[in-house]
Amino acid sequence: MNHPKIVLIGGIPGVGKTSIAGEIAKALDIDIVLSGDYLREFIRPFGDYAKFSVMSKSVYNAWTSFGERNRENIVSGFLAQSKIMNAGISAIIRRAAGNGEDIVIEQLHFVPSQLGKDLINQIIPIYLYIHDIDIHRNRLRERVNFTHANSPGERLADQLDTYRFMMDYSLEESRSYGIRIFESSDYGKTLKDVLAFVESEARGINDKL
Repeated sequence: MNHPKIVLIGGIPGVGKTSIAGEIAKALDIDIVLSGDYLREFIRPFGDYAKFSVMSKSVYNAWTSFGERNRENIVSGFLAQSKIMNAGISAIIRRAAGNGEDIVIEQLHFVPSQLGKDLINQIIPIYLYIHDIDIHRNRLRERVNFTHANSPGERLADQLDTYRFMMDYSLEESRSYGIRIFESSDYGKTLKDVLAFVESEARGINDKL
């Protein structure tokens, strides 16, 4: 039995998740691409329910549910949202695996421990980040010219220090789970390297199971 190609791309805004997800889908002839931003919007109307109330806030403001602004509370807000998002992502992965459907998912809330090793072993997970904060900030400001035509990145650039606490947490988890990490300052090189890695993993994924 052939295992479907299920690619999960993590990273905070501005690292190239959306465009790289699209290029992976083209290269691997995958028809289904899901964005964590839209999955989050689907959940938000249910924000009146206590379990989902943290989703009513932008992730960079989720710390306000836990007290003052500091690293611990920023990470707590991120993880509270991630727990909800990754419950849904886990269900999507299981359905795709069960149905034999290829899929690419890209999302900010990349917390491998909330998925578990059983699901990690069924997918091709990668994490994207940009080391230099100034390059990262400029990338956010430029994304309006590429993937987010009506969503200027200035608001997100202003919150970049907050986002990068989340990035550091996801990087730490990715390393502990042996997930492939790509530094994406040079988009062209990163895209080439990601495609080569994902295509190789897709050919060998059945050997992991």
